[in-house]
Amino acid sequence: MLDTNPTIVIVVALYLLATIGIGVWATRRTKTTSDFLVAGRNLGMFVMSIAVFASIQSGFGVLGGTGMAFTDGLVFVSGIGLAAVLGFGLAWFLVGKRLWRMGSEGEVYTLGDVVERRYRSPAVRGWIAVAVALGVIGYLGTQVQAMGVVMASIFGISPTSGALIGLGILAVYAIGGGTIAAVYTDVFQGVLLVVVSVVTFFVAVNAVGGTADITTTLQGEDPALASAFGALPAVTIACWIFLFAVGAAAQPQLLTKFLMIRDTAQLKWGALTAGIAYVCTMFLVVGVGLSALALSIRGEFPAVDTPDQALIVFMTDYTPPVLAGLALAAILAAIMSTGDAFATLGAASLVRDLPRAFGMRVRNELLWSRVAVAVLLVASVLFSLYLDTLVALLGVFGWGTFAAAIFPAVVLGLVWSRATKAAAITSIVLSLVINFVLEVGQLYGFAPLPEGVVNGAFALAASTLIFILVSLLTRPRPAEGGDEPAGEAAQPRSP
Repeated sequence: MLDTNPTIVIVVALYLLATIGIGVWATRRTKTTSDFLVAGRNLGMFVMSIAVFASIQSGFGVLGGTGMAFTDGLVFVSGIGLAAVLGFGLAWFLVGKRLWRMGSEGEVYTLGDVVERRYRSPAVRGWIAVAVALGVIGYLGTQVQAMGVVMASIFGISPTSGALIGLGILAVYAIGGGTIAAVYTDVFQGVLLVVVSVVTFFVAVNAVGGTADITTTLQGEDPALASAFGALPAVTIACWIFLFAVGAAAQPQLLTKFLMIRDTAQLKWGALTAGIAYVCTMFLVVGVGLSALALSIRGEFPAVDTPDQALIVFMTDYTPPVLAGLALAAILAAIMSTGDAFATLGAASLVRDLPRAFGMRVRNELLWSRVAVAVLLVASVLFSLYLDTLVALLGVFGWGTFAAAIFPAVVLGLVWSRATKAAAITSIVLSLVINFVLEVGQLYGFAPLPEGVVNGAFALAASTLIFILVSLLTRPRPAEGGDEPAGEAAQPRSP
């Protein structure tokens, strides 16, 4: 456990108070289910774009990305970071206007609403809800763990206490303000993360002697560390590029933001804005990760138990306390901005999508959505504290589950009118099975894929292929209670 620094504590405490203040303001504005789930469909371009970036950039991207740079060089940036930025453009180009138009035609608040309207099938809504719920549980559990580690390093408390404090603050605005609170805290947190990332890059590089010294040190240790793709196999990099470029366009915390904007004019420049913000955070990953690696090679960096600790150790030991406090607040921002988005998504799946898949409607969805957020947050603590293995198991479902389950059924389904209900259900179920079998099997020595192939990328490729094949082999059928084929009922217009 790191020694606490009064300046760092004060800076982080001010950040936490600011998020609470935004949450209180948002709670007062949240009056309806539309407010809670889609922010009243009243977002502008900048707010929506920064919220997208902040909800995609998580503790995995900041802590984990820096840790990967600390061990393997530029692999995270070239294989994941830049690919995620491509995913922003893919989502905007393929489905941005389509989702907005669908949302403008009625009460379309969730991906479950989207797919039921597209395929005229409650069953597809139900399976999407299951996929989202599984991914949300894993993500929330891992975010709670990350929050505990960071809070413990700041305040000198146990990770358990840190997780509970952080979760309590998150609950203040997530339960009361829903998506309005999530979006506007995301904007505050996202701007903070961007500014701190750029400043930290220059401070970190100068602390080691400049980019030339860093490059020389890395090349002297292993030329691959200073190469564009780091020290991992090329097939792994290719899998990551595929998974995180295509998969970013299928993340529910991104797609649902298109249901929240005022009009399609707000889409202009959105992908560029979100992409630039995300690229700025890569400066932090590169600057701190490679600087810490160079110092470690020289024998000048403290020993760490895990690579994920490299960022926290570097900031507290090699940067001014004010910047260290802002950086640690930015790390919390990355964690909390993702956590609040997933809490709301999970609540929508439990309260709106699953009941409606079985022909039931929950009265007072706003109230029960708030209750569901609270339940999910409590459950994430229990998983994090008492079921570490299960949390780790569910955590691997996160990005890969969303990518493999949502990209074919939602993204391709909206742009391809020939897609069918049977294909959507088959691809979702297959993606869940493949992810589960591969990830669980890997824990017990079952690894059927060639070395270097990423499980999530294989699952995404397989579910996309089966979606296309089943759509070609089946014909759109009349939906229950309707006369139009499921594949034509909600045929998307051209963007």
